[in-house]
Formats: sequence, C-alpha cells, structure tokens
Amino acid sequence: MAPALAEVNGPRFGWRRADRRISKVGMLSMTGFGKARVRAGQGWLVAEISSVNRKQLEVVVSLPRECGELENEVRETVMPAATRGRVQVAIYYMPPAGTGSGHINHRVAEAYAKELGVLRRRLRLVGEVALADVLRAPGVFGEAPLPPRGELVPALRDVARRAVVDWQRMRRAEGRHLEADLRRRLARMRAACGRIERRAPRVVEAYRRALEKRMREFVPAADVSAESFRREVFHFADRCDISEEITRLRSHFGQFAAFLRGGEGNGRRLEFLLQEIHREANTIGSKANDVAIAHEVVDLKSEIEKVREQVQNLE
Repeated sequence: MAPALAEVNGPRFGWRRADRRISKVGMLSMTGFGKARVRAGQGWLVAEISSVNRKQLEVVVSLPRECGELENEVRETVMPAATRGRVQVAIYYMPPAGTGSGHINHRVAEAYAKELGVLRRRLRLVGEVALADVLRAPGVFGEAPLPPRGELVPALRDVARRAVVDWQRMRRAEGRHLEADLRRRLARMRAACGRIERRAPRVVEAYRRALEKRMREFVPAADVSAESFRREVFHFADRCDISEEITRLRSHFGQFAAFLRGGEGNGRRLEFLLQEIHREANTIGSKANDVAIAHEVVDLKSEIEKVREQVQNLE
C-alpha cells in the first residue's frame, strides 16, 4: 500500500493536515487527473498530473528548462503516491494576463531583419522582408521570462505538492465507484456459485434415472439394482463431482471481498484471484455434464470478464 501523502517528502514539501485527510484507506483508480497553480512572480506556475493504466509504475516529468535539475525531486513527490500506472507530470509557467504566452526578443528580431535585408540586396531578390519572415527566425519568438529562481523553486515545489493532492482526490473518487461496481459483481458471482452448488446433487440423480430408462428400453428385464449399474452411477458421480471447485470458489470470493476492504494497492492481488476464479469456473463447466450448470458457468465467466476489465483500472 502506498504511504499516506503526509509521509511523502514531509520536511521538504511541508504537507499539511488537510492533505493527510485525503489519504484515507480506499481503492485507488490508476486513471486520474490533478491540477494546481500557485503564484510565481507576476504570473502563475501550473502543474498538471494525468495517469493511465500500466502494469508497472512509470513517471514522466516535464519542467521549465530553468528547473530541469528538480526533475527527480518532482518524480519522488509523485512515486510514493502510486504503485503502478503511467503518470505524466507537466509544470509550466503562465505569464500575467494580457502579456500573451510568449515574448519577442526585439534585439534578435532587429538583427535578423537587418541581415535579411542585406541578403535580399546582395542577391538582388524581389520583395521586402516581411514580419512573418523575421518571426520564423530562431530565438525571435520565445517563452515568457520566468520569475527569479528564488521565487520559482519554492513555487514549483508547492505546486507539485498541491497537484498530487488533487490527483489523489480524483483517483480516490473514481476508486470508490469501481469498488461499488466490483462489490455488485462479486455478489452476482456468489449467487451464480450458489445456484450451481444447489443444482449439483440433482445431476447424479438425473443421470441415474436416464440410465435406468435407457436400460429398460433395450433390456426390459434388466436389474437396475445390479452391481454393474451401481458402479456406473458411482463413476459418473465421481467424474462430475464439483464440491472441491465450489469450496475453492467460495474461498476466492472471500479473499476478493477482503482485498476490496483492504483498500489501495490490491489491484495485482485481485487480478491473480480472478485468474483462479476463472480456472475453477472452467473446471466446473467441463466436469458438471449438465445443461443448467453449463448456462450458469457461462454467466459466471461473463461476469468474471467484466470484473477483470474493472480491476485493470485499479492500483
């Protein structure tokens, strides 16, 4: 289970008591989005975190060039909050309103315009140097200048922390919906298992009656109490006995419910349990030799596949 957010780089990032409330035990979805912004100079530093399904944990960080050395620090802020999934962290500077998203380097632009004019005259080209020609030149149109490093670094650390908290909040909300759906589907799987268990004893009796009917059709004087007849019924009962599979299914269902109560970090355990549940369902389908049970097994396997899709979204 991932540690509470309050424990992540506590002294460095200064986690607050409100942040710790978000990290209560509960299922976490691997899919989520978080966003935060804090003041930095005259503008804002914005952090966005998005995550999608992945078997292993991968954290990709994008920062302003001036803060590149803090990439590992930001990554370490995110990693304790997740155990698997592909997480993308993007932090960028948003300049003050009305200044646009970038600026023009006038000195570089004037130099390019002058050189382009000299080149036009030297090559005796037709036309004038256009503004679009100058703006396309490297270094003319750039990003808005960042605030001083003394303001930028603390703001970056703060916005990373806030974005993680917001990201966790969405993942936990989505996790609650997934957990509720999984509980409903677990109840359906248990109900199907119960119907199979109640039907199983009737299968042997139905076979015995059908075998007796066929024997009397072909040999009217046949002795249905003979040892050979009883042995055939016994062998059939032994071949189609599914009591062990039912017992294991009920055990798996109990563990599944326990993992749901356990909260975050149990996605891999649930995936493993589903493999075992599917294996038992297959065995029941091949051994039962009964149409009614076969129909129940089809419904059970259909539910298992739906649960598998949901579990793949859980951390």
